[in-house]
Amino acid sequence: MNCVRFHGKACSSLALGVRVCHTALERLELKKAEANRLVCVCENDGCCVDAIQVGLHCTTGKKRLLFYKTGKLIFTVYDLVNSSSVRICTKPEIAERISVMRPEEILELPEEELFYFEAAHPLTARVQAKVRLACSVPAEGIPPRDAGVQDSPDQFMKFDLPQNGSCRPPRRPR
Repeated sequence: MNCVRFHGKACSSLALGVRVCHTALERLELKKAEANRLVCVCENDGCCVDAIQVGLHCTTGKKRLLFYKTGKLIFTVYDLVNSSSVRICTKPEIAERISVMRPEEILELPEEELFYFEAAHPLTARVQAKVRLACSVPAEGIPPRDAGVQDSPDQFMKFDLPQNGSCRPPRRPR
């Protein structure tokens, strides 16, 4: 539910991101995501990334969400504490149909029909240095990251998407 509030509406790509979060935590043998523990490398920048931000506490500002844009629905999650990782690849037949699938379909599919797994490439020394330099302590008076998604204050309500709005703004005519 927090993912939908953060993203603005339920869609199949967001549901895929939710499944990636659950699968990553299960494969890394974690009960829940902790702030500053995981790093996720996403190979696309679609709606599923919003679920990654909420579900795994990986954000670009903290250098815990990195992009390697291949356009594929592949996500590699690294546990910095245990030095373990998992590379979650969406099966090609699902990736081709995801735009016409309902979110419920994605959430109900068995893991073996949705994903296949590959060995994760290790994080390079350069990326590890970036991650270590990222801010790990919130400023005084800022609630902890694990407090969840908060309701929008009134002054930000104008930015909320309508209930039946699309995920992306309409394209400009050429």
